[in-house]
Amino acid sequence: MQQQKPTRLRAFLQKPVGKALLLAFAIAFVFAATAYVSVLLGIPAILLTGLAVPIWAGLKAPRYLALSGLVVLLLVAPLANVVLVQELMTPIAPVDSGNSLPTGNGGSVLQNASVSPYVGGTATNYTWTVTVVPKYIPNYPTNTTESVTLFVSNCPGATTNDSLNCATPYPFWAFAQSAVNLSTSTLFTFHYQIGSLGVWDWQIGLNVTNHGTNLSYQILLSGDPTYNGIEGPVVGTFADIYGSFLGPVYVEVLLYLGASFYFVLLIYMIFKRRERNRQETAKRAAGPTPTDGSAPASASGPGASAAPRAAAVASAQEGTCPSCGAVVYAGEKTCWKCGATLGAVASSAPLPSSTPKG
Repeated sequence: MQQQKPTRLRAFLQKPVGKALLLAFAIAFVFAATAYVSVLLGIPAILLTGLAVPIWAGLKAPRYLALSGLVVLLLVAPLANVVLVQELMTPIAPVDSGNSLPTGNGGSVLQNASVSPYVGGTATNYTWTVTVVPKYIPNYPTNTTESVTLFVSNCPGATTNDSLNCATPYPFWAFAQSAVNLSTSTLFTFHYQIGSLGVWDWQIGLNVTNHGTNLSYQILLSGDPTYNGIEGPVVGTFADIYGSFLGPVYVEVLLYLGASFYFVLLIYMIFKRRERNRQETAKRAAGPTPTDGSAPASASGPGASAAPRAAAVASAQEGTCPSCGAVVYAGEKTCWKCGATLGAVASSAPLPSSTPKG
């Protein structure tokens, strides 16, 4: 059977310039999916552009696929890190506490909490501000204010030095100011010089006491949905933060995208190798091909030429593994799926793909 010529697009992609453009497209596509959506979306992106499209284009060599995939992974991580650091260094809007029970009653008790400056250096004196509005405390004035506390750490949402969100020990500071029996809206201000590079987190809590039960509880700002922390301030330059996050980003990209890519590539290589072994077995069974184009020397008669073909078909015949039922071929010694030792491949019921066509 004559092999079909590749289409114009496939023929172009097989040229050096086509390979370069295909690789650039893969890098851009995987980068966009990973940086602007999530690293999990980067998995199907790299499988599509790093495996499916190249194989469709005829670039089926496992070595080429492995090397091009490695190039994509090595370039996507530093590019995605640029976007991550830019997002980390972008100031967030002022934060409030919840405006409904049990932390609020028609409005937020803690309002317009922020840190300034959002980006600074190790010598910067950072300022946190928050406005306490006691009239929105549930069951006010039976429940009254006691103190306002600022928590600063590199553990998101931490209000103690032993948060379950992070491995201990970690840097942690708590600054409290008295707010006993507030009756009007009051602005609280905190100052602190962190002095260490990194992206920090903070939280502010208002301690409230119920004088009917003498029980106290704390009203916190509404932070991120995972840890309830508020990001900031960022201490250091873009280069400082970029360098500190590049390693973890590489680990995440290689762990999720890289492991998925090379696992699928390994499966592809296994099936590719089985197909190649089948073809080689059939070729050996057919005997050597004469160099002058004449019939083989052993052929003697009209029916003799059918014997090598029949032997080739038998050698490439499909059967089933007696242990797990996987498709195996004549000449294979062990099952590719379960590893069971194979005898002669069962030929009592050959599969359609092994039946010679007239």
